[in-house]
Amino acid sequence: MGSMRDAVAEKVERLERNHEMLKQRRYGFLVRPLVLGLGGLVVILGLITIPFPGPGWLTVFIGVGILSLEVHWAQRLLGWGVNSYDRFSTWYQPQPKKVRYSLISGTIVAAWITVLGLTWVGWKLGMIPALDEVMATFG
Repeated sequence: MGSMRDAVAEKVERLERNHEMLKQRRYGFLVRPLVLGLGGLVVILGLITIPFPGPGWLTVFIGVGILSLEVHWAQRLLGWGVNSYDRFSTWYQPQPKKVRYSLISGTIVAAWITVLGLTWVGWKLGMIPALDEVMATFG
């Protein structure tokens, strides 16, 4: 099984090859804002998908890798994050099922608490008026 570092490095290398070439073109001045927007969007998508089956963390790291094309702090964050992920994965794999299932359950609970909390804050800020009737039945 390859490490997360290898998977991320492969994808970021492909992005780097095209990045500089795009900056040299006629509309190269648009590359930086587009890269920052796309990187942020990919990070958010990855964070949302972490608790679900699939490549949630890989998506987060790819998003940070996209950001690292334009901002230096993202390069350091990417290195630290991938290293931490690989260390955790090495620790996690040999753990007994009880420990692994407890961590999975805790992650799912934390994700639901986060989603419910963000939904509540969004409703309180008036961003989700459709919930007014639902919340009125509880209040």
